[in-house]
Amino acid sequence: MALIWTDDLAVGFGRIDTQHQELFLRYNRLIEACRDGKGREQIATMLDFMIEYVTTHFAEEERFMTLYRYPEREAHQKEHRELFAHVQQVREELHERGPTVGVITSITHTLLHWLIRHVKQTDIELARFLVANAA
Repeated sequence: MALIWTDDLAVGFGRIDTQHQELFLRYNRLIEACRDGKGREQIATMLDFMIEYVTTHFAEEERFMTLYRYPEREAHQKEHRELFAHVQQVREELHERGPTVGVITSITHTLLHWLIRHVKQTDIELARFLVANAA
């Protein structure tokens, strides 16, 4: 299932929205590769990207949270750590077992649900706070 970027996913904080759009783009590339029978070749690249990109993206969000004393910072950071741990786990499984259907399904399913929920709930709350307090 492809992720379609819509206005209701925009958090209203330009840099964060741009980064989320890139995550959606990469996710969709993986889904497209899976449809074309090339998911096995793309999963390692996707996981490497996710680890690098979410590290940068999460660090930036967390810097804003600290700078503006976001009251829900700890809970938000916990969600970041949980996704990062899952991606690391899937990456280890990929190295041990290879690009199995289970590995591909795990990462696509987790990313789909996590991205939608996190962006629509957690990041929108953060962005509202930042817009109100960073002005």
